[in-house]
Amino acid sequence: MRRYGVTLPALLLTFASSLVLAQEINSQVDSRRVQLNDPGPEKYKIWNRERNAHACIMSIVFIVLYPLGAISLHLPLLHIPYLRNTYLQNKVMAMHVPIQLIGFVMMIGGFGLGIKVASFVGFLSHPVRAHVVIGFIVVCTIILFQPLLGLLQHRYFKRTGGKSKFAYMHRWLGRGAIITGMINTGVGFQLAQKNVIIHTSSYVRSYVILGILTTIWVSLILYDERRWRKQPPFRMEEKRESQEQPLQ
Repeated sequence: MRRYGVTLPALLLTFASSLVLAQEINSQVDSRRVQLNDPGPEKYKIWNRERNAHACIMSIVFIVLYPLGAISLHLPLLHIPYLRNTYLQNKVMAMHVPIQLIGFVMMIGGFGLGIKVASFVGFLSHPVRAHVVIGFIVVCTIILFQPLLGLLQHRYFKRTGGKSKFAYMHRWLGRGAIITGMINTGVGFQLAQKNVIIHTSSYVRSYVILGILTTIWVSLILYDERRWRKQPPFRMEEKRESQEQPLQ
């Protein structure tokens, strides 16, 4: 029964979030015509705040939190004496899952705001903007597949101590979704320029953070790959059995 203690709540969270997003889409599409015909100054102010909140939340999620969650799996903690034997040694449960869970919840809230913002200006009808389409694909992919694949791999690891096909699906699907989400933040900035002036400092701040974290992420991945290839086969098998690294 213990193994279902985490699995069932996570699946229920994923299912509930999907229902909430579906309801939000339906209600916003139904009310779009009323908002466009009579926006009013107050509604525009509210819409502008919601747009800024959407941009801020999704930038934090895809530029900061998700990359940090991926980086946490590759940190060389075994080479740091003060952290070697701490709870951080289990990088998946100690760092990766909490960071990604925070990002997951924030992403759902930001996505709901994005639907509301897009419906106000008619971006959900023809022609549908590229930023909206990419956002739907990325967010729905993460909500529907990533938690399930991660939990399936975790259960497989508990039984066998190794990796399954779910680990590789979770890894590469996650990497693709994060990178696509990063690109979509730039597409969102370009779309927002049609209605508001975006200060250069906002671009610089976002892309500097993005560049730093992406460089660290890729460097740690390459470092891990190089380290694993240099080790003898029996040492590689021994480490795979002693340390869980199913998600990247």
